Amino acid sequence: MTVTKVKRQYRGDSAEARRLERRTKLLDAAKRLFGQRGFHSTTVKAICEEAGLTERYFYESFPGNEALFIAMHKRTSDRIISTLSEALDGSRNPLRAVIEAYFQDIMNDPVSAKLFAVDAGFISRSASEVCASWRTSFGQILVRATGGSLSDTSPILRSGIVRALLGLGVDWMDGGFADPRDEIVEAGLRIAQILEQQRSSI
Repeated sequence: MTVTKVKRQYRGDSAEARRLERRTKLLDAAKRLFGQRGFHSTTVKAICEEAGLTERYFYESFPGNEALFIAMHKRTSDRIISTLSEALDGSRNPLRAVIEAYFQDIMNDPVSAKLFAVDAGFISRSASEVCASWRTSFGQILVRATGGSLSDTSPILRSGIVRALLGLGVDWMDGGFADPRDEIVEAGLRIAQILEQQRSSI
């Protein structure tokens, strides 16, 4: 006789679906608290209280706050890269479209922008590394947007341009988004166009 294992269901949801729902609640709660208090001033207990969950459920998904931060970064960076890629592929002026989408995302989600552009460097080496990986992906999208290839652009230059765009975004946030978005986009375009200038000089 063959016995078929059936995943336990609760109110129509599987155990895995409920676990993923709890994980999402923890990520959302952590983002709010990291934005309000800072990473180092936010405890696991506080995150669980904000999410309405017990600490047992926290450790079901994350070994600690650092792992949660890295998971939160991956979730956000995947979304941003997807947004930038869609802007790149759907525009006749891809570089402008990418720059516009990037600064619009900062405006839409300044908490994530500050956490990853500023705070990550003070959290841990691992957090810094995942942010560096995102910067690399952003640089690759910028190269595609200028019609170039990775082989004809300097990695150091790509990194410098991405950091300059991040800095521009941080300054814009710190100023309460007082400067018109169009002016920020134009400034960002001038920075990014250095990639085109370098390629034309090779």
